Amino acid sequence: MSEMPVTPSSEEPKKNNTPLIIGIVVAVLLCCCCALVAGGWFFGDTIMAAMGG
Repeated sequence: MSEMPVTPSSEEPKKNNTPLIIGIVVAVLLCCCCALVAGGWFFGDTIMAAMGG
């Protein structure tokens, strides 16, 4: 009962995937921010008109 092979095998993928997940999240956030900025920059008037501004 003292041997728990599940714990190390389940922890290793987490440690290996954490930088990848963080990188994906950061990339998605950057893309969303860039899309919002670009959308507001190029289509700001259209969006405001559609929203009734």
